[in-house]
Amino acid sequence: MKIGIFGKGRLGSAIAQEVACASDLELIWHVGRGEAPTARADIALDASIGEAVPEHIDWALASGTDLVIGTTGWEMPELGERIDRHIGALVASNFSLGVALMARLATVMGRFAALDPELDPYILDHHHRAKADAPSGTAKRLAQAVMQGCPRKENWTLGAPAPQELSVAVVRAGSEFGMHTVGLDGTAETLTLIHRARSRALFAQGALGAARWLHGKKGLYTFDTYASEMLDPLFVFGELP
Repeated sequence: MKIGIFGKGRLGSAIAQEVACASDLELIWHVGRGEAPTARADIALDASIGEAVPEHIDWALASGTDLVIGTTGWEMPELGERIDRHIGALVASNFSLGVALMARLATVMGRFAALDPELDPYILDHHHRAKADAPSGTAKRLAQAVMQGCPRKENWTLGAPAPQELSVAVVRAGSEFGMHTVGLDGTAETLTLIHRARSRALFAQGALGAARWLHGKKGLYTFDTYASEMLDPLFVFGELP
């Protein structure tokens, strides 16, 4: 499968390294901001910056190229309508299957918190000092998962939370690849769930796994759609009698 990559930053470079090690993949272009793709790709991966994503979507639709978007800090509410059945597109805030599993467990923790009004759920998001968006897309995803399980938390906040708000804290310091914590803090007990990425190769491998899965499909997907096939019981164990 022929691969193109938008973005020469940390993630884009890590994806390029992983492609070089894969016998079933060929990197045919890797472009930075302002550079145009130089050949026809089977699928492109966007690891650029948020403001560049719309033009990359335009290019993918015009060229008929499937697109995996791993860039955060952008919004396009009409994306599903634009994609329709023209190409396959997958959007992810995080390419780790471990984080996808964590989101499922975060909903369970939210349900547990819902049993006790004194048990406060919270999210902690720690990334390297150069990460632009705060909180991260992953932290927002985890916050939504917690709130899905705990209805008394209606939205999240970076400030001092009101009773209906989920507390989200952000650290941008050092060279941390990415660490996310989902915690419960109560008078009688605490419970903490932590995911820590040790290498960007984790996200690059997940991105390429998603690309292999997406190729040949049409429509708009999320990484969670892919993760469901990898993680959810009906796919892992088969349907129970």
